[in-house]
Amino acid sequence: PKVVELLRAQGQDDVLVVVGGIIPAEDVPQLKESGIAAVFGPGTPTGEIATFLRANVARREDSQSPG
Repeated sequence: PKVVELLRAQGQDDVLVVVGGIIPAEDVPQLKESGIAAVFGPGTPTGEIATFLRANVARREDSQSPG
């Protein structure tokens, strides 16, 4: 996706990009291969999204902390 390309071009490789909405199932693998961290469809519980975000933001913060 263009947003991922633009972020990478600006050196923002650590930005977690997620998408939501009506996304055809056949598009999901390509989105993930292109740098989308997760795809949330309609009706995804907010708690599930929040859990994913917390886990992945924490993982990224841990990988960036010195020593």
